[in-house]
Amino acid sequence: MADYNKQNSNPQSKADTFFSDINSKLEWIGKIPTTQIPAKYAVMLVALIVVVIAWKMIAVSKVESDMNKRIEHERVLIKQQALEYADQQYIKEEERFGQILSWAVRGELIRNNIDQIDQYFGELVRMKDTERVVLIAEDGQLLVSTDKRLEETKGSEIFPKEILNLQKITIKSDVDGRKILVVPVMGLNKKIATVVVSYKQSKL
Repeated sequence: MADYNKQNSNPQSKADTFFSDINSKLEWIGKIPTTQIPAKYAVMLVALIVVVIAWKMIAVSKVESDMNKRIEHERVLIKQQALEYADQQYIKEEERFGQILSWAVRGELIRNNIDQIDQYFGELVRMKDTERVVLIAEDGQLLVSTDKRLEETKGSEIFPKEILNLQKITIKSDVDGRKILVVPVMGLNKKIATVVVSYKQSKL
């Protein structure tokens, strides 16, 4: 019976010895001091993270702002170029129209056919945005006007000399709130009259 107890105590003894060895080997872990981060360092760390995030957001916002400005600048530039091109084409077409009008008026004026010129102007004033068409002789006399209220007015009182003295087809954008087409009518050797077509001022 004693031998049996002796045999049974050996496993218990071995287990105790095993755990004792483990504990002795892990004792050094318990000797490591517990380290805590001071509160000021924690605050600094959080502040650093916030600064980095804010800097990143500002950098992204600046890049987006720069891109938007560049896109807007390009859009304005393209619009301006388109308007300039449209203006150039408009001027060319008006000059062609003015040249043809000048030839037609000169032919009728040489034949002293004022009624026919009046009919031409009546058709012109029906065109979109056309307000008034007048024919002014070189001496300032008003020969034809689609605005009958001006029949007793001298042509030189309607437009200044710098307009009536123009020697080539000219478009002026703002004369008394109107856009005008000035068409000199040339005789064989000199100018004999001026046609002025007034349009409503375009609003962009």
